[in-house]
Amino acid sequence: MDLDPPKDDPVEMDVDPHVSSQDSDDVSFKSAVDEPLDLKEVYQDALEELSEEPNDQVSTPAGLTARAYQIEMFEASLKQNIIVAMDTGSGKTQVAVLRIASELEQSDKRIWFLVPTVALARQQHQVLQSQIPSVKALLICGHDGVDSWSEQAVWDAVLLNVRIVVSTYQILSDANAHGFVQLDSLSLIVIDEAHNCSGSHPISRMMTEVYLPAKRDGLPVPSILGLTASPLMSNDLNDIEKLEQVLDAVCRTPTKHREELLAHSNRPEMLVVPYGDPGGSGTEPAPTDLMIRFREAYHGLDISKDPEVLLLKAQRTERARQKLRQAVTKKDTAAQKEMKGVHNRAVLVCREVGPWAADYYLSRAISQLLAEWERQSSDHFRYIGEALLSVPVPTVSQEPIQLSLKVQTLLQVLASHQEDPVGIVFVQERVMVSIVTHVISTHPLTKDRYRTAAMIGTAKVPGRKQHFKDMTKVADKKSLEEFRKGRFNLLVATNVLEEGIDVPSCNLVICFDEPSNIKSFIQRRGRARKGRSTLYLMVQDVSGESATDWRDLERLMKEKYEDEMRQTAELELVEDPRLGGYPVLEVESTGARMTIRDVRSHLNHFCAKVSSRSRHLQNEPYFVIRNVDPDPASHKQRTLLKATVHLPASVAPDLRRHQSLWTWTSEKLAIMDASFQAYKALYDAGLVNDHLLPTKASDFLTDIGNDPGHIWVRTQLDPWPEIAHAWQEGSFLYSRRLTIQVPGVEAPLEFEFTLPVPVPYMAPLKLWWNTTSALEFITDPEMQEFCKEGVASAGPDHSYALLAMAFQHRFPLEGKQYPIRLVSNQRKLNVDGIAALEFDPQLYESLPQPPLVRLGDGRPFFVTKVLPSKPPAELILKPSKDHTDLPENVPYVVYKPIGKAVGQFLPDAVQENDNWTPKDGKLYQKVLPSTRIRMDEFPAAFAQVGAVIPAFTRAVEMSLVAADLMYNRLGCLELDNLPLVTTALTSIGSRAPTNYERLEFLGDTILKFCACLTASALFPTHHERLLSQWKDSLVNNVRLCRASVDFGLDEYIMHSVASKKWRPKFVEDYLDDTKSPESAETREMSSKMVADVVESLIGAAYMCGGMSKALECISLLLPTSKSSKFKWQEIGLSRDKLFELAPNDAIIPKPLEPLEKAMGYTFTKKSLLIEAMTHPSCPGLGDNDSCYERLEFLGDAILDVIVVKRLMAETGPDELAHNDMHEYLSSVVTADIMAFLAMEWVITQIDLNEIDPAKLDALDHVSFFKSEITRENLISNKEDWPFWRFMRHNSSHVASAQTVTQDRYLALRDDIRAAIWEKHELPWALLARMGPPKFYSDVVESLVGAVWVDSGSWEACEHVLNQMGLLPLLDHLLKTKAHVMHPNVELTILAPPNKRDTRTEFVIISNKRGIISCGTEFEDEVSAVDGGLVTVEEPYNDVPTEGEVFSCKLFIGGKQVADVAGAGTKEEARVRAAEKGCLVIKAERKAMAERKAMDGAVADKGDNNAENGGKEEVSGQDADGDTVMN
Repeated sequence: MDLDPPKDDPVEMDVDPHVSSQDSDDVSFKSAVDEPLDLKEVYQDALEELSEEPNDQVSTPAGLTARAYQIEMFEASLKQNIIVAMDTGSGKTQVAVLRIASELEQSDKRIWFLVPTVALARQQHQVLQSQIPSVKALLICGHDGVDSWSEQAVWDAVLLNVRIVVSTYQILSDANAHGFVQLDSLSLIVIDEAHNCSGSHPISRMMTEVYLPAKRDGLPVPSILGLTASPLMSNDLNDIEKLEQVLDAVCRTPTKHREELLAHSNRPEMLVVPYGDPGGSGTEPAPTDLMIRFREAYHGLDISKDPEVLLLKAQRTERARQKLRQAVTKKDTAAQKEMKGVHNRAVLVCREVGPWAADYYLSRAISQLLAEWERQSSDHFRYIGEALLSVPVPTVSQEPIQLSLKVQTLLQVLASHQEDPVGIVFVQERVMVSIVTHVISTHPLTKDRYRTAAMIGTAKVPGRKQHFKDMTKVADKKSLEEFRKGRFNLLVATNVLEEGIDVPSCNLVICFDEPSNIKSFIQRRGRARKGRSTLYLMVQDVSGESATDWRDLERLMKEKYEDEMRQTAELELVEDPRLGGYPVLEVESTGARMTIRDVRSHLNHFCAKVSSRSRHLQNEPYFVIRNVDPDPASHKQRTLLKATVHLPASVAPDLRRHQSLWTWTSEKLAIMDASFQAYKALYDAGLVNDHLLPTKASDFLTDIGNDPGHIWVRTQLDPWPEIAHAWQEGSFLYSRRLTIQVPGVEAPLEFEFTLPVPVPYMAPLKLWWNTTSALEFITDPEMQEFCKEGVASAGPDHSYALLAMAFQHRFPLEGKQYPIRLVSNQRKLNVDGIAALEFDPQLYESLPQPPLVRLGDGRPFFVTKVLPSKPPAELILKPSKDHTDLPENVPYVVYKPIGKAVGQFLPDAVQENDNWTPKDGKLYQKVLPSTRIRMDEFPAAFAQVGAVIPAFTRAVEMSLVAADLMYNRLGCLELDNLPLVTTALTSIGSRAPTNYERLEFLGDTILKFCACLTASALFPTHHERLLSQWKDSLVNNVRLCRASVDFGLDEYIMHSVASKKWRPKFVEDYLDDTKSPESAETREMSSKMVADVVESLIGAAYMCGGMSKALECISLLLPTSKSSKFKWQEIGLSRDKLFELAPNDAIIPKPLEPLEKAMGYTFTKKSLLIEAMTHPSCPGLGDNDSCYERLEFLGDAILDVIVVKRLMAETGPDELAHNDMHEYLSSVVTADIMAFLAMEWVITQIDLNEIDPAKLDALDHVSFFKSEITRENLISNKEDWPFWRFMRHNSSHVASAQTVTQDRYLALRDDIRAAIWEKHELPWALLARMGPPKFYSDVVESLVGAVWVDSGSWEACEHVLNQMGLLPLLDHLLKTKAHVMHPNVELTILAPPNKRDTRTEFVIISNKRGIISCGTEFEDEVSAVDGGLVTVEEPYNDVPTEGEVFSCKLFIGGKQVADVAGAGTKEEARVRAAEKGCLVIKAERKAMAERKAMDGAVADKGDNNAENGGKEEVSGQDADGDTVMN
């Protein structure tokens, strides 16, 4: 949103144009705060001055520039609520800033600025901070953890002294809905993009449900200011009125100053400055001595000793030979390019700037190259450095001399510029930026007037460093921000700044090099936004085309473009006339078109997208050129060529090689032809989409948008209205025996549990009476069905009596029918038996099951003791007020209340009532004479049952809801475990006995497996990365959430907590309820929760019927469209397809035979074992050979299923919580653990033949070429090979990584073993120090995938994992309850990084490279780096060099809590710092708890002393929660 949009001849106003900005009378927001200002008077004065001096500016109270139409809108907002409707870029935010500034002066209340997105919230927050700096403005976003701000104290603390809050709509809506932010605490609400406020939009609902009713009632409400470019969301003009009604505002647009909206921006004056011929005679300047010596060193490089050439020679592959030929013949190596680049730039600098500049550049480049050689010790820099040692580097003056005419002209322009300069100098080449910056900064003409910085941007080639050749600095990245702040007044930049920069004070632009096209010219011109700006266009010849007025350039733009295209086409036709007749790949449905000329770059892009992301691989395609017979028709007999392109191993075998269609006379054209044939084949195979781009899963699956976080869904299904009507209209009743075991009662109570609908079978249910005891409800598996007429004489309904026993003293019960009928099989229950007997101590104590006693108002109590007479008041904690007047010689009853929150699903939800114990001389809590109480005629156990009926009713309701889903919508699945389905629908927020989290964890794993398997089988040519996209698209939460709502699962999700103010609702109440189904309310729910229920039901289906039943559930809940290429299919069918795809006739290589034997599994198709053990770098892959990537993709899902099944098997006391299951899974299948196991798994029985040492002496005299070594001279030996050595590859990088990793493993093995098997913990820091590459874990997963595809047996996979040691490790961790949480994860729990007071920042430092990683979660906060504690040197590529060690500083909330050193890898440093950070936090919390406990003990002691001294009263609470005074 532009705050100051470009205008032509803008009317800029100032209250007093003759007053300096430093004058004490200057009108600023600060002064307005200190001394109230009449805003209207100021604006009126400004408007009057506007008519007299249209170029002046008005200074508003915020020190801002405001245009007349903005002030018009501001004044309108003071009169009433308005919605400002102005075009985009017209400065709507300026109106809001003016109104906010005014409101801050008039009211002490808070202002809330609402926006639709987090990105816009950040932008507007920055605007408000910069333009109204005198008050505190707070940005609140979701990542601040606002969802966890569940207490008023938290909100009060966050908003303390905050005058302006910027947030998204939902945050204010939620905060208001939960009562944390009241509307009467706000003076103004600014609603950006106000047109969104329609329908069920959160602000629309807040306005209609809270704001408008409050205003109608005469309550204070804030003013409303809406901002929008268009108040319409549709073509219906009536929507304007609807929006006005919702926001209680009227739409307004400027009318008095409408012409200002049509104004354009200032355009700078353009001056053409000729600089003549820089060479003086039209020739290149003579090279300097240093340039000559450098060129000699460059040309003298021995290509045969180039490290890249030596590496290619060692690889001995077809691809390496092709690259070697090109490297030698064309000198195409990194070192050659490095040296050539430096040389060419020196020539450029010499021509453009002068000989001094060339020497200055070369001396710096050589110094940096030699320094890099010393620091890195790599073969690349050693090779270059040895050549540069022969180049004598002279001392070059820092002050520029011998400058070219072009640079001299630039300096004269800068020196002669009259205005106070704030400008940009645009140059064409990156290297020129640093050189020109240095010249301007040091030349006498400019160094005192200009504070100059450089801005280059990033290299065009991703990942390619340009520091040496271009003389760039990491500090250059901050130049733009410093320029904006005014610390620099001149910026030298490439075209990277033609777009995006917004510096209103820029008044000078110089084009050192001519713009490349009209677009570039216009964009450069647009950088000069300030009035009276100047654009200098430097040209060699003032009479040339470059001097043409820019209006003519704009007119000629199209013509010039067409000329360029025509010349290019003509050149291509000259190159080979047959190109015009080559086939074209066209897609009719989209109009996409691909020719031979542009296919090469597309093929490279495809390979980059599909290839493995391993740094050990080269992902680009390579080409093999071969000669064919010469063309006999050609009189020149030119050699004809054909090319074969080889795509990366990630591509399917039958798509990996392609040959050019025609023969050609050049390699380039042959390669283009082969590339075209390859791309066409990829399109035909579906790997390129109809837009002729690499296929993505979204091409087949509809994009359903981003995760909304929360959505509105249907309210939970209420089964009771249907049951109420069934009681009235139904013909049958259904009953189950219900057994209830009451704590302290030996014999269980038995009831008939009856409903007019089938009674759901429920799992044993515990309803907690207190934190240690519970009533246990057990329903009989057998259900009885009978006609309703036959139950008339079966006895009364006892439900009403049970409820009355517990609740009639709290609210009236009217004798209505409760929806649940409970009939005791042991005795008759009715309300007449409540308080039916006078209390008789002897009778009471003789009863085996004593009843409740009641006061006169009906309140029930338990008797804890009967006293023979009245006890002294000093022994009673809470004596009654008339205790002294009570009779003395009658029995007294010590009693305790029945409790208000009994019958909870979870023990921690119960309000403890039984924990009072005698102390401080108080022996009794409450007492009353027996004459004041009565007792029931039935045992208290029945009243206890009545007290928990609310919770039992909720449990029955949940089962009824689940039964409706299971027998109706999921009826086709024929699930047979209703309690399991009930669990699958119950969220943790419901506080129910069980929740779906474990089933969701299982279902997530099953869904992932089914998606991976089906995708692999359906798309045999799809590479692993595309398969991963398929999987991610199918199982992401957005799709699952949509599927859940579409299927109707949302109304079955049980998320609400039982109300503490429960009131019974009877059959008659439901029958009288006239609310129609259409008026059903909605509820807001987390989209993840809605999605999770899909996965939990999949998990429940798996528990009911295995993998096939789970797949049926997946197919039902996640259907695919008829047009979709993805169709769920049976597990066995998918496995069979994958098995059939594997070649039949493969012969297992000799080296893999011991592995197959050690696995204890014999492959039916040996090709699967070969594929599983083949790294993508392995050469010589035949037409049917594949690398392990697709099997690894499937094996990863299979491994998860096996581990999760093992975790789910832990039941009873050992049952794992959802979080624990997640930690165990993520721990044992992590790459580091699997890599360690791959190195631990040793395969024996490797037969080797070695020369017998006893016969070596006899062979010494034998020539090597004539050695008579026979079988008799050899002995057989055996060697143990670790599993990882069986991986087939042909990469020196892989081999080097294996060697380094093996050395680290041997050094760390004993410590890692001891930690796991003796200390019972996972040594994450040691594993990080080992730092194994990912291919170690990849080959483990691919082997598991190969076994499953070959056998279809889960048991076979488990056997292999047992052999490997993974499942024994898991069993050990479970048995010992080992601590497996990764320190990084634990730290985020202990110190959430999204909270400001616990934000974490790791600063990792290399002993060779300086700081390589740092960062903070909050952009508006100073990090440890920015704060000057440490400094950043340069980026790091995660690959340690020889002798490199790492240290790490951990900051939490800005405080350093850990500092580790001596780490072998970057990750080890981070993990060790996280470990220490966790220890520090735990220690601090422990110390804090101990201090609190000590403070509490001191306070208690002080209370007792005060009580004993009688000097003060100390309040406390008894077991009932009542306040008493001691």
